[in-house]
Amino acid sequence: MLTNIYCLPGTMCDEQLWNLTQGEVRASLTLRHVPIPMKDTIEAIIDALAETLPAEPINLLGFSMGGYLACAFVLKYPERVNRLMVLSNTASGLLESERQQREVALNWVTRQGYNGIPKKKATAMLGASNKDKSELLEIIFTMDKVLGEAVFIQQLKSSLVRPDLLSALEKVKCPLFFAVGSDDSLLSRVVIDKIKESKNLNIRTVDDCGHMLPLEQPVLLADLLKEFYL
Repeated sequence: MLTNIYCLPGTMCDEQLWNLTQGEVRASLTLRHVPIPMKDTIEAIIDALAETLPAEPINLLGFSMGGYLACAFVLKYPERVNRLMVLSNTASGLLESERQQREVALNWVTRQGYNGIPKKKATAMLGASNKDKSELLEIIFTMDKVLGEAVFIQQLKSSLVRPDLLSALEKVKCPLFFAVGSDDSLLSRVVIDKIKESKNLNIRTVDDCGHMLPLEQPVLLADLLKEFYL
């Protein structure tokens, strides 16, 4: 029987985020995409997920914003999570530079409308060795286009304020594992080092990878998933 993993995506990501990795684990794991609920705050999103996800303990996987949400979910509903893996997120607040960029983007969209993710931004989310891979950029552009302006505004507004969850996660009983790209410019190296020093948290740095870990390193991610969830 296949093991189910419930997968929370990142900002402006849909089920296409998981397709490359699913192709690598198809004989052992089923990656079940869970869209981020259209709510105005982190708290409201977590409450909506509580209504959507199975009541019994589940295997949970979160990428980027979805990783933060997964951490918030396990803190509020620890009895409902069997194992948790967090990708491209450190359960902490946004870097100040990223928060400012998001506020600028929201102001621009409010005045001018949303014309999709700029190529410069999409490229910046990939690691140095992947920036020229047009097939990865195309997935990012397609996911962004499918979700559109309303989702963009909702996801950015709801996640601008992110309390630091790392200290609370130290006390979580279920197995918890972080994986981050070596070239991820959206994450704080200080926080990553803090996780590495923790006795209760585990983290893996993935080489040749930026922020979009499931797209950039699907084979390695598949191995991590099988090792962690099976």
